[in-house]
Amino acid sequence: MRTRFKFLIVVLIISISINVLIGYHYSDKYTPTQLFDKFISSQPTNFEPIQIPEIYEKQVLLLSFEKNVFSKQDFGQWKIEIIKKFQNIFEIPDYDDIILMPIEKILEEKHDEYLLNKYSTSAQDNDKIIFYELKPKRDTKTTSCEDKLCYPAVLIIPGSGNQGALDAINQSSQFSPYYYHKGIAEKLAKSGYVVFVIENRGWGERGLNVEMNCEQPDVYCSGNKLHRHLFNLGYNQYSLQIVDTMQLLKHIHNLDYVDNEKIAIAGLSLGGPVSIAVSNLAPNVSGTIAASGVISQYKTAGSGITPGMLKYFDQPDLAASLSPKPLYLSWGLNEKAGFGYEANNQYSAKIINNSYKLLDAEEKLVIVIHDEEFNYGHTFELTSIIDFLDNTIG
Repeated sequence: MRTRFKFLIVVLIISISINVLIGYHYSDKYTPTQLFDKFISSQPTNFEPIQIPEIYEKQVLLLSFEKNVFSKQDFGQWKIEIIKKFQNIFEIPDYDDIILMPIEKILEEKHDEYLLNKYSTSAQDNDKIIFYELKPKRDTKTTSCEDKLCYPAVLIIPGSGNQGALDAINQSSQFSPYYYHKGIAEKLAKSGYVVFVIENRGWGERGLNVEMNCEQPDVYCSGNKLHRHLFNLGYNQYSLQIVDTMQLLKHIHNLDYVDNEKIAIAGLSLGGPVSIAVSNLAPNVSGTIAASGVISQYKTAGSGITPGMLKYFDQPDLAASLSPKPLYLSWGLNEKAGFGYEANNQYSAKIINNSYKLLDAEEKLVIVIHDEEFNYGHTFELTSIIDFLDNTIG
């Protein structure tokens, strides 16, 4: 018995030593940025659309733009049907049914060119929503709203990753090496916009403790684990994020220093489809931005969990239904996997462009295919976004 016990101790010591050596090897060999680059580089470059067995192709995209809209007269009824089906599939309430909860200010900071406030509130399911507000000190873009100065506003939905909202507002954190939003909220606030940034469920300050289930450093694992776990419990993280964002938008609509005729929603990556959805479901959205955010789930079999959606429509169909409202879309030529496919083939862009062309609204659609190298092009192209906002709500 003692011999067996000693043997187990020796095995345990050897195992721990090997793990420590491996840890030191990787920590010495790769910086956090290099680890991120390894992840991005592992994504396929020569991306080919998914080919599924023909038996499953008979009943797909039944409500798609291409199969249902052939004239201006078709568009209105088609939009009603696709939005209704979208709400039913993802169990999203009407905007009017969203209930505002008390808001608590938990942080206030003064910066040279703007005021930074952090808030929390209860979500519709009593989860905790966290969001930031950046209010400019200069009145360069203000207008008069019922004898008060009011600002044009931008609501930003960040992409995935544990860097969360701090990436967008340019606040440092332990995940600063993984930032890819270019501090867009801070830049827009300095330009005169009042900016709101919501924290996504599962990431940033709404992240989970998943150390036993994820490799370190945990950059994307927390939100992905929540996504799958919620889905197994009968919930959809994408749906919940849409409802969270609608609730924040309703709060913004009630602020007397925000011009309700000049509100834009901007999303990158994960935030892209959320911004498209909220813009379709909520009133008083004057412009929508989806940077590397619209991707054909049908062509690419993207990572989004969309239960039954492709029987009826695809992401580009939802974006097409925004016509003739101002819409900005971008993809990077250096992106990997499905995003790179969209940039190089413009599959979704063509569908969306056809919807705007049909309604004689091509001037309201901005499509940018850029060659940014930062983060392999999976980022905001700031110059064109600022131009779009200045021309739309600025």
